[in-house]
Amino acid sequence: MTVETPPAGSPSLRWEPAAADPADRVDPAGLALRVLAAELRSHGVEVREDGASGTVDAGPSARPQRALLRPHRGDLWWWMRWPAQVDVHPALSGVPISPATRTSDAARRIVGALSMTVGDA
Repeated sequence: MTVETPPAGSPSLRWEPAAADPADRVDPAGLALRVLAAELRSHGVEVREDGASGTVDAGPSARPQRALLRPHRGDLWWWMRWPAQVDVHPALSGVPISPATRTSDAARRIVGALSMTVGDA
């Protein structure tokens, strides 16, 4: 089978937000939050999502593991934020863990971080 891509600038490749029906618009960040929350819940993890800040807190509310949606490498990625530590600047306390489209990878890493105990670190 041969698949041809129309030349750049073709109307079929251009997305016009004003022309789109509001019912057809999907907020990719909101969708990613809901999908990650559902994936974590399927692993039996307690989850709280915050669409305003783009975060998902997983695990017990006393010591949650926070996942954030942030730009990385020109795309939207899941970042894992470590609990605040006295000797670590807040900007350095997070690491990118997977593209937002790979929620199962992000969920697996978050579940793994939650299963670690202080003695394992």
